[in-house]
Amino acid sequence: MKSTEARLRAASQTLALIGCAGLLGLAVMTSLDVLLRWLAETPIQGVNDVSAVVMAVVISASIPANLAMKQNISVEVFGSLAGGRAKSALVAFASLVSLIFIILVAWQIVPYTANLRVNGDRTWVLAWPVWPCWTAASVMLIFAAVVQLSVFLADVAALVRGGNSSPDPEDDPAATDAHL
Repeated sequence: MKSTEARLRAASQTLALIGCAGLLGLAVMTSLDVLLRWLAETPIQGVNDVSAVVMAVVISASIPANLAMKQNISVEVFGSLAGGRAKSALVAFASLVSLIFIILVAWQIVPYTANLRVNGDRTWVLAWPVWPCWTAASVMLIFAAVVQLSVFLADVAALVRGGNSSPDPEDDPAATDAHL
């Protein structure tokens, strides 16, 4: 199971890197558009079109890594008051809620994407079909559900063992939680 978790985490980090590169590309394109509007009064045609379709991919690319590394914000007041086993139970419950939520999101985005394809929706200026980018986003959200299932199973296993399911920061320096 550990090797599966490690592979899912590595794939998630790769997707996040791709998403970050896409976001950087959007930022550069937007900056160039602003500069050209200011200096030459000539905007880049289709910047909004590209942003609209690429942003779905950029956002969905970061979700699996966030889930795999448990970098979501958590409030641990009850867990710290209740102690070890109760804290593990709350962590497993939070993982279950996250799993249900991401499954619902993926479940709803798939028919939305199918409708975009059937309807032939296109961007306004460049007339690009929008469904390919939404298909990529859908696949990444389905992958995010698989990643969260792995996290949930690890949390349940930790609850049964009575241990901690959080990633070991020494194994992965990026695997830290944000706590309130």
